[in-house]
Amino acid sequence: MVGRYLLVFFLGAIAIVMASPLILTVFSSLKPTTELANPPWYPPFDVTFEHYFRVWTEGKFNRYFLNTVIISTVDAIVMIGIASLAAYALVFMKYPGKALIQALFLVGLMIPVTAIILPLYSIVRSVGLVNTHLGVIFSDLALAVSVFVFMFSSYFASVPKALHEAAKIDGATEFQIYWRVVMPIAKPAVVTTALLEFLWSWNDLLLRLLLLPSDKMRTLSVGLLNFQGIMTRDVTGLSSGTVIIALPVVLLFLVFQRHFVRGMTQGAVK
Repeated sequence: MVGRYLLVFFLGAIAIVMASPLILTVFSSLKPTTELANPPWYPPFDVTFEHYFRVWTEGKFNRYFLNTVIISTVDAIVMIGIASLAAYALVFMKYPGKALIQALFLVGLMIPVTAIILPLYSIVRSVGLVNTHLGVIFSDLALAVSVFVFMFSSYFASVPKALHEAAKIDGATEFQIYWRVVMPIAKPAVVTTALLEFLWSWNDLLLRLLLLPSDKMRTLSVGLLNFQGIMTRDVTGLSSGTVIIALPVVLLFLVFQRHFVRGMTQGAVK
């Protein structure tokens, strides 16, 4: 019994330590400017939401939020389609060059983004997609597709082959088997892919900073830099902007955490 209490205390202490940066950020975002001189771990005595309104309007986070939602949502939806179709072809179908295609996807896992960022920018600029949502979306998909193809492949490998064979005997086409037999079973993998791709796209800074130079096309991660200058730093603006960026992702994980855990433990990642 004592060991159990010690374990709970130890895990609780770790949770508090891990959550403390977010808690301090929320405290700073809710403090009036007159309380910034207080130690950061002091909660706000006079709670105010003026910094959130200032960031949302004057900081143009309303525009940045919309851009980020569009890019991240399209990324997640399209990634599910591309990765699941590619994984289905790799797991259930037989055709010449299958091993080569698997090797190419494997190479995609090994190349760091920073090593190809300049060639990627040149390609996007050559097709006229710099400073567009499509340019960022295509780049996100190209850089992350290998991860999710193997994620879906690992999950599809756990699907009984008898289901595929039975559907084929009944006269179903490959796409019908994919859509009506395999995908309904793979809901945890779909949710896991959607959440991870949405999270990576939502938080990415490098590609957005490089491919979206126009202010009207910026995303939240780039817009947050506006509150940090060379010699000065808007603490309340940074804190409020950070909370705005983190809140949607936290809510998504709270809503879909059961499906996410199932996807991570039942074959989505091995």
